Amino acid sequence: MTQMIKIIPATIADYETIQNMARFYVYDRTKYIGWECPANGMFECIDFMHYLENPTSRAYLVKLNNELVGFVLLDKVQLIEPVDWNMGEFFILAKFQNKGIGAHLAREIFKAHQGQWSVAVMAKNIAAVHFWRKIISDMSNKNFAEVFSSKEELKTRDNLEPDDITILLFDTRNTVY
Repeated sequence: MTQMIKIIPATIADYETIQNMARFYVYDRTKYIGWECPANGMFECIDFMHYLENPTSRAYLVKLNNELVGFVLLDKVQLIEPVDWNMGEFFILAKFQNKGIGAHLAREIFKAHQGQWSVAVMAKNIAAVHFWRKIISDMSNKNFAEVFSSKEELKTRDNLEPDDITILLFDTRNTVY
């Protein structure tokens, strides 16, 4: 990659920037998920503050030649089994998608955070499922598990309307970068 990609640890001061980009993150998903445009035209996203406040989480802004490209938010949420890291949120602005930036970024994040990983993707978000499946398959030499969880299985009192998800599990300690 000839251009300079910077992965910058985010702080509380970056909260508004991340939340602003999250509107585009939600908008991008409408292509696959079918969510309607809100009446006021403003897409909203869940609050990502916990990624900045929780000491076991990690938040990063991503820049290319000093231009904002996206964000990466990591936590230790255990979706199926214990993990060292979970890819909470991963977003690249549309202008930078399909240029190899996301793949490069994912590899760098996995390399920097070694251990057992989970990456959960909304099953309807076909582009994201293909993206993660390819990256993880290549990096792990096809040594990963893929689990489908239906919205019925995921429904809780706190989450009454979940989406079906595909969860990819792998260990970065034996990967090829």
